[in-house]
Amino acid sequence: MPAAETHSLVLGSVAEVAAAVAGAQRGTGQALVAELLHHLVIPAFVVDAEHRVTVWNKACERLTGMPAGEVVGTSDHWRAFYAAPRPCLADLLIDSLTHEIDALYAAHDDSLAAHGAHAENWCVMPLLGEKRYLEIDAGPVHDADGRLLAVVETVRDTTEHKRASDLLQLHASVFDNTHEAIAITDASGAILSVNEAFSRITGYSLDESLGRNPRMLKSGLQDAAFYQGLWQSLGEHGQWRGEIWNRRKNGELFPGILTISAVRRASGKVQHYVALLSDISDLRDTQNRLQSLVNHDPLTGLPNRPLVQDRLAQAAAFADRVGMHVALLLLDLDKFKEINELIGHSGGDELLVAVARRLRECVRETDTVSRQGGDEFLIVLTGIADADAAMPFAEKLLERFQTPFLIGGEEVVCSVSIGVAVFPEDGREFETLLKKADRALHGAKADGHNTCRFFDARMNVEAGEGHRLRQGLRRALERKEFVLHYQPQIDLDSGRVIGAEALIRWQHPELGLVPPGRFIPVVEESGLIVPIGEWVLREACRQGVAWRDAGLPELVIAVNMSATQFRRDDIEQTVIRALADSGHDPALLELELTESILIGDTERVLDTVRRLKLLGLKLAIDDFGTGYSSFSYLKRFAVDKLKIDQSFIRDLQSDPDDAVIVRTIIQMARSLGLRTVAEGVESAEIAQRLSVFRCDEVQGYYFSRPLPADDFAQFLSARSAALGATRSA
Repeated sequence: MPAAETHSLVLGSVAEVAAAVAGAQRGTGQALVAELLHHLVIPAFVVDAEHRVTVWNKACERLTGMPAGEVVGTSDHWRAFYAAPRPCLADLLIDSLTHEIDALYAAHDDSLAAHGAHAENWCVMPLLGEKRYLEIDAGPVHDADGRLLAVVETVRDTTEHKRASDLLQLHASVFDNTHEAIAITDASGAILSVNEAFSRITGYSLDESLGRNPRMLKSGLQDAAFYQGLWQSLGEHGQWRGEIWNRRKNGELFPGILTISAVRRASGKVQHYVALLSDISDLRDTQNRLQSLVNHDPLTGLPNRPLVQDRLAQAAAFADRVGMHVALLLLDLDKFKEINELIGHSGGDELLVAVARRLRECVRETDTVSRQGGDEFLIVLTGIADADAAMPFAEKLLERFQTPFLIGGEEVVCSVSIGVAVFPEDGREFETLLKKADRALHGAKADGHNTCRFFDARMNVEAGEGHRLRQGLRRALERKEFVLHYQPQIDLDSGRVIGAEALIRWQHPELGLVPPGRFIPVVEESGLIVPIGEWVLREACRQGVAWRDAGLPELVIAVNMSATQFRRDDIEQTVIRALADSGHDPALLELELTESILIGDTERVLDTVRRLKLLGLKLAIDDFGTGYSSFSYLKRFAVDKLKIDQSFIRDLQSDPDDAVIVRTIIQMARSLGLRTVAEGVESAEIAQRLSVFRCDEVQGYYFSRPLPADDFAQFLSARSAALGATRSA
């Protein structure tokens, strides 16, 4: 055969090959055509009308791994492609079963039915041990009378093309369906493509975006240094990620998380930039609302204790610089309980709002009025010359409170008692000043209410008793007078006890069981918090191992950590020793930290947190919601759990504002992947409400008071047995 004809046959379609075979069957070139088929570069084989293979070319041997000698003359050609018997495309043509192609192949084209069939499929290729994607063409061979003599089947391996096509489709699907805005630019920054999310978030359609620079979204809130750092990061690292403010087409500003990646050629030259933008407006709004809720009293709108503490620190720092003083006034409404019973709960709330309004009217813009809780208020009086300068202001307050309040159309007279402590004479720290203002307030009430008292040394009632407590505390460790009680922590979904909070008690030889409220303040002031805190940690770990050895279920033991303990350089070694000496599993130890610990000296605290987390233990934020409650530190410090303060839980059923705060904290915690535990649960109704809010864990007197170790073990066994009986029933 001339070379041109050979080339035509090599590159021809299956129909042409079938026509050549048919011609050979009718003429004298049958052997020559068979030889040409055998050397055809396209894998091909011929099946006669009885389904027997008559030709299996070399290309087909290479593709399938099946030698021609094993298949020619048999009907076993399916073995080259499939693990179990099934018809090949040629077999379907022979039996006129082309209607079954759709069920057996991933894709097919029946428009060629008159001349053959085309199909595509993933084949297992058992002799090769790997799946391949094949494009298959089959063409019938007829004699002069139209009788079917054979079918020629050609096969092309398009696996890599198929995988590349599928990957492109996947990328296109992700590009089109992701919720984040995606923009692709060329090296100069001209936009080449954007997805639907980009148009939804920014307001710019694809046509409006093409060819433009992403600078069209510039808000003007970032300065030149910001963009200089962005481009420097892209140049050095090929990527930049951070928070940015952008402007929508309608002019609205919105915050987003932006990631820009440089796509480079093999030469290293930038070819494209890909930008991924998430709109975090809703998250930011939620954070701002929660921040407002936790920093302000929901009833009166006044700053709460953490915020007034910050204001006092600022005022004290300024007073130090200019040689001035700051007064902290603690106010308590006289006989508020009796008034509240007379005018009802709603009337009491209305009175508190009216008191807050009147106090705001009495202060300057530089002063701060805060609600402590209940009927107590704080005022930070800034920039006064000396302690005496606070007296005229206090007298003005007493006078203003002689004017009745109009509540529900009725006049209500409510006087006030005031205790005053002055910076720096009475102390330099908020807590110290607050305690001394509280003692002065008690003196004012002892004098018959409706009066003001300043703190002086004679009011320090802890001078005698406090000294005895301090002396006793120094010996208490040696005499082993401290004990731990454990309050169960309950998983709300299962009802199981999954943890225990270790709480210290002092078994005083003369005073009996001293509650922590009486001796903990003395412990903190005397510096004994470090050795006592270490004892608590070691004893809690020891008890956890003892319960484990007794066959009780594994429990997470929660231990409170004071700021003084946490900020010591040896805190990590203290924890390591407690774990090593007891054999307690670090994964079953949880350290409870107050929010104030995480706020000061951030980098040093962050380093301490990282080292503690590397030990495998858990970290929880105690009394969450009463401090600064910044969600930025929750992400930075990788805490595991938030303990919602009982002040929000106590009135959960009756106070809508508390319900809003609790639900918001739980929702935000879940969005950050944190667990929540509610403290102070004292009724089934509150437990049920927390379950509806999807709180994870609870603890409180409704389930159990804090128990001695042996009693706790009995409680745990009894509850586990009761739960087991309930499930089996």
